[in-house]
Order: sequence, then C-alpha cells, then structure tokens
Amino acid sequence: MEPKFLSTKELDRLTIEEKEEYYKSIVEYCNTIKVNIKSKKISKKIISLLAPNLRKYELEIFGEENIPKDDSAVFICNHSNSHDFFTTQEVFDNLNRNVTPFGASDCLDFLSLQVFKLGDVTLIDRNDKESSLDGLMSFSKKMIEGEDGIIFSEGTWNLHPVKPMQNIKVGGTQSAIIADKMIIPTIFEYVEIPDVVDKESELYSKCIVLFGKPIIVKRDDNMIEKTLEVQKTMEEMRTGLWKKLGIKKSSIDDVNKDIYMNHTYLKKFGALGFEFDSENEFKHMLGSKEKSFENEYTINENGDFVPGITHKKR
Repeated sequence: MEPKFLSTKELDRLTIEEKEEYYKSIVEYCNTIKVNIKSKKISKKIISLLAPNLRKYELEIFGEENIPKDDSAVFICNHSNSHDFFTTQEVFDNLNRNVTPFGASDCLDFLSLQVFKLGDVTLIDRNDKESSLDGLMSFSKKMIEGEDGIIFSEGTWNLHPVKPMQNIKVGGTQSAIIADKMIIPTIFEYVEIPDVVDKESELYSKCIVLFGKPIIVKRDDNMIEKTLEVQKTMEEMRTGLWKKLGIKKSSIDDVNKDIYMNHTYLKKFGALGFEFDSENEFKHMLGSKEKSFENEYTINENGDFVPGITHKKR
C-alpha cells in the first residue's frame, strides 16, 4: 500500500520517533518497486565506451578518496550543458561504480530518450507531480539495491554568466535520507575556450570532475537546512576551482559578453540531440517565480548586456 507522503513542513512537526516510523514505511514501499539494474549494465558499458568519442576535451577527476568504497551514495551535481549525461556514464565507469542518473523525460527528443533509457536514467515528467514522486521512489530503491545515484538538483542547466549555482531542490537530500546514504557534493566544471567558436564541440578545453567530502544526513535533519548546506558546499567547491583555474567571475563586468553570447547560443542550439527551451526550463527552476531571478543574459536592442533570453535564429 502506498504511504501518505509528507511535505517538508509536515515532516518538521514530527518527533524523531514519528520520523523513523514514517521513513520505515517509505522504505517498505520502495522495496515493493521493481527495478531493472542488472539488465542495464551492458548498455551502460557501451555508452561509457562511446562517450570519449563525443567529446574533444580532456577529462580530469579529483576527490575520488571522498567516495565511500563499500557503499553506494547520492551524488548531487551542478548542471550546465548537454554533456553531463555522457560525462556521468564515463566517469562512473572509470571508477568501476554502477550509477543511475535522475533526469527529466519531458525535455528530450525521441533519440535522446532512448539513449537515456539505455543508460539507466530514472526518468520523470517534471510537469507531473505523481511522476516526480514515483521517480524519486524508484531512484531511492536503486540506491538501496546498491547503485550510486546522481541528481542534478538545480532542475535544469545553469546558464548564468557568474552564479556558480542556481538554487537546488530537496529531492537529492530526500533520496539520501530514504536510502540511508551519504551525499557526495560533486562539481562538473567544463573549462570554456576563451574565444568565439563555430561549433558546440569546440566550446571546452577540459572537464574537471571534483568530488567533495561526504555530507551525512540523518532522518531527524531539517531537509531544507541540509539542502542549503549542500548548496553552500558546492558553491564553495566551484568558486574554489575558478580561483585555481584563474577564471574571474566576481561580477557581470568580468564577463566578455560576445563570448558569453556565442557560447550560450551553441550550448542551447548546437548540441547533438538537445535543444534548450528557455521559457519551459525556466519554470522548473527553484525561485523562478521571484522577480529578481536570473538564468541567462542577452544583449538588448540598445546594446546593453542584461538578464534575458537569446532565441534561436531563423
């Protein structure tokens, strides 16, 4: 029988004992869900072997010592472009770990959808709350069964010229609590070519994957506060990488608007199998209802570099 799922506010009203009983019922429900882990191993291996042929940049991995050796974990990661799925498959295969990404089906074309299914992505329709909840339960079950989970908690790509992260959602923290796994904050830093380029494949010189120190979650934790802790950690990890790499992003004045516009356009419309619909993606980002919320910049009719959407050329 499906349990009654509680909101974060409802959970905060429970005692520690009541929370334990609640999560026990959630785990019991998760254990009734059938997941196909073994059947995906071969197709995931094929994707991971193909992935290096889909990039022209180097791949560097740091912080492997922070990953638990004898248990699965929830990897909460930033999200910035179409390469993240293939990077995930390649990196975790290199580390000899079995991973299931958590992703959205509503933004994929037919071919991409089939590839994601082969890659054991736990798919949800972001426009359907029931689909999102069912997906989170399946995602948690896979981690209970021993798979690593990776979730891009910003909800969509962060295309902001200087913000290291958009606000992340509580789903990653929630799945870690349900599955009783630690969180590994993870940064995918695609180092961009400091010039205007002609193709999406020419955008990056390398991708640095940085695994941070584990963050332990307990069932009596406040889910929102814990998620904010994860976000702060990830922001510090990414800005620390920028400092080491000599990337200056302290303000909008540091941004070369022509390079930003060129790169953002290619990310949105030049990637194989993807096309970024800014208006649709915008509504899935936490905080997007606030008037001050920004995800992209564009050049307006007066030549000013301002928050706004760049549309596809006809």
